[in-house]
Amino acid sequence: MLTVSVAIGLAIQATSVVVVHLAIRGDWMRRPGALMLLVAVLFHGVTEVMQSLWPGRNFYRAYVDQDVIDDWVLLVSGAMAVYACTYALIVRQPPFRPTSHAKPEPGLDGLRLPWLLLLAVPLLVATWQGKGAVQPLAPINADEDIPERGGVLVDLAGEFLVPVIAILGAVVLVRWGTRWLIPVLIAESALLAMAGTRAMIVFAAVLTLVGAALHGVRPSRKQVAVLVVTVAAFTALISSSRAVAGREAFDAGQGGGERLEALIDGAGKLHTAKSRDAILDDVVYRFDGNVFGAMVYDSLRGSGQPVGLATVGNNLAMLVPSVLAPNKVGGRSLEQRSEEAYIDQAHGLSQHVDWLPTILGTGVAYYGAVGLILVALLLGLGVGVAERFALSSRSTTRVVLTIGLGQCALLYGSGPQSVITTLRMVVAIAVVMSGLAWLGRRRSAHGGSDLVGPLQWMAPGQRPKSGGLHSDRQSRFDGTRHAEARR
Repeated sequence: MLTVSVAIGLAIQATSVVVVHLAIRGDWMRRPGALMLLVAVLFHGVTEVMQSLWPGRNFYRAYVDQDVIDDWVLLVSGAMAVYACTYALIVRQPPFRPTSHAKPEPGLDGLRLPWLLLLAVPLLVATWQGKGAVQPLAPINADEDIPERGGVLVDLAGEFLVPVIAILGAVVLVRWGTRWLIPVLIAESALLAMAGTRAMIVFAAVLTLVGAALHGVRPSRKQVAVLVVTVAAFTALISSSRAVAGREAFDAGQGGGERLEALIDGAGKLHTAKSRDAILDDVVYRFDGNVFGAMVYDSLRGSGQPVGLATVGNNLAMLVPSVLAPNKVGGRSLEQRSEEAYIDQAHGLSQHVDWLPTILGTGVAYYGAVGLILVALLLGLGVGVAERFALSSRSTTRVVLTIGLGQCALLYGSGPQSVITTLRMVVAIAVVMSGLAWLGRRRSAHGGSDLVGPLQWMAPGQRPKSGGLHSDRQSRFDGTRHAEARR
């Protein structure tokens, strides 16, 4: 419901967006910190417009009264304004610039497609077979012993599949331009649809655009419109498939045949009222990031106590690889493994509900309203500094770091624990991609082509770019020929 308090909150959020827009000069696609603000506005602002347009479709709202939502929207909007101002002050500083004698940096262009495919294909196949990336569960269900949700492939696919697919797509766009944008994103969406998770499709598309934008490759407005329609169609397909075949069709352990059959059934029933209702319900409730924070804030104003930094310590402990700490799961309670479950228990929220905690919604649980403002300030500071560092050069490592920061921004709705875990993945994948780029440079130095060769593809009719190894050889040949003519 659009009350006066909600309207004021929306105005504050809109002002925050304008402040950041001016600070980054409209360069949204290259700025993970700005992207995080947009996602926060979606979860805390746009969602209230959705609730007003389609009331009664969000079961979350049965847990909380509107006056509690009103107070929370005002508080979280103020926190978002603090984040936006802090971030804007950081990114408005003069950027770090490389020295004039620095060598040109290839960015993603130093990565070879076959090597990226060698990383992506096993993760995709494992996911199609129900042994890779799996759907998230409510905290209480995460404590169940489900063998199919364990194993190295599940962990690797859950963390690396989306960024690897996004980097692969970005490499194609950087090499051959935006004419390949729609085919690339259709291929990404179709491949990831087998996982049965809408977020994976959206994340891969956005991160592909981020990687391309870092190299100056930007789609036209028409292409953006087609892209939005394509991604929306695939996410709607998953909602329809879940409504028709059930979520269990995409559970861990379900093979590719069952998943494909569910998608086909969902596509065939897209026009039905059942599918349309399921799609609309998913849109309305899956972006509601206000209920969790509002309930925690209301509890703190009553008899609830702040959780302090206990959950932050638990989050950091869970970062240790299982190889080094094999008992980190079995030796810990659900509340010690899951920040959301810890806060649920502390404030009387149901652990049977898959809440959307969000970063700021979780932040208020630490030390209340004052602590939330401090969290927003530190978040803006940290994201701004990290972004400036990542954008200070176009090396392969820093481009991959920027894409990883973009994934952290998109995970805003999942809360700090998911972001912290993703940062571990960001460091790991940056190391892997840097290694692949080094191997590519080493191969080129030993006589392989920088741009064309058995391990690097070219589109039909594509000519080698100027400045590569072939053009250097041609220049030397032309110079020798002219010298002979003079003699």
